[in-house]
Amino acid sequence: MLISSKKVLCLAISALTAFSACLTGCGKDTQSSVSATEKTTAAVTTQPVTKASTSDEKEQEPTWNYSELKRKSSDISDSLDTIITDNKFRGTVYVKVGNALEYIGTNGFSDKDKHTKNSTDTCFRIASLTKQFTAVAIMQLVEDGKISLDDTINKYFPSYKYGKKITVKNLLTMTSGIKDYINKDGDTDTFAYTESQIKFKVSAKNSAKENKKAVMDWIFDQKLNFEPDEKYMYSNSSYFLLGDIIEQVSKTSYESYVKKNILKPAGMMNTGFESTDKLAVGYQEIYDNGWTLYPGVGYSATSMISNVPDLLKWVDALCTNKLISEETFKEMTTPYKGSYGYGFVVSQDGNMVSHTGKIDKYNAAISFTKDENQIYIALSNYSNSSPVTLFNHIQKTLAPFYG
Repeated sequence: MLISSKKVLCLAISALTAFSACLTGCGKDTQSSVSATEKTTAAVTTQPVTKASTSDEKEQEPTWNYSELKRKSSDISDSLDTIITDNKFRGTVYVKVGNALEYIGTNGFSDKDKHTKNSTDTCFRIASLTKQFTAVAIMQLVEDGKISLDDTINKYFPSYKYGKKITVKNLLTMTSGIKDYINKDGDTDTFAYTESQIKFKVSAKNSAKENKKAVMDWIFDQKLNFEPDEKYMYSNSSYFLLGDIIEQVSKTSYESYVKKNILKPAGMMNTGFESTDKLAVGYQEIYDNGWTLYPGVGYSATSMISNVPDLLKWVDALCTNKLISEETFKEMTTPYKGSYGYGFVVSQDGNMVSHTGKIDKYNAAISFTKDENQIYIALSNYSNSSPVTLFNHIQKTLAPFYG
């Protein structure tokens, strides 16, 4: 059953806001405003097909006023252009409502030195959206009978003192109790790495393998925040360990596994782990956490690069069961403790799935319904650009169009 547009939007905002701590706050924008002529709107070439409503759905409470949305789509697009400019959002934004409204807006520079503007093809670091791909990789291995969610992780990390307490499912659902190696710790309010912590220090000069080992050593040296499965607490460390489990089971690198088993089948030719000439330069120095971009540090938690057209292919591959079964996707998008499933923030009714991400100067957010009727994506290479704030303004523009 489709839910009302107002409820859909509120659920999406709620889910996105749950992870707004990963995004930059509302600090002063130090960049000069980009003029309206420096933004564009265009149709995306890979539009997912909206599934047809059943007779039962049609008998339910009306949802979007599609005819009015379509009739006023030009005015709505103009309003969204203004929202992007007024909020100084620099990046790429995509909004879809059924087959009545499809919008893409771009703003800002992908490379100011080269006078190159952000475009539909521009790639961005998607930070914690990486976790969706890691979770799907794990579930593919579960479907193949190579991993059990009930496996305790001492099977993969035999020397880890808490390994017998923590399951693969605990890692997926952020209920492991393992301290987060990137974000501030809830107990001590300190980052995992500071200049004074030299024992497990990562470095730009290190190889990816060396930095990965440094992160793993730090994770395994920490006490748990709480007993496994006791509660939910966001932890990049859990998804870092999942990447290593994928490598051990598949006997290939995490990156190679994702490319072969996820990106290639989904047709995501502009998504990966290595910087290319399509990657936007990150701007604004107000968020200085550059060590997260060192080789090997992001890994299976935050390291991926993508763009809007490829993320639309990702949504479609998930919703049409190209990568995992319908039953598995349903399991992944069922909240476990709190609102988190496996790599997704999930609305209460399970229909809307979302995630946000922040790494260094890049921001990312994705939110979509499982029928692909509503999709919201925002990617930015400016640290002051908040996808969640932007979506709140977009919601106000779209809210009147429900029946």
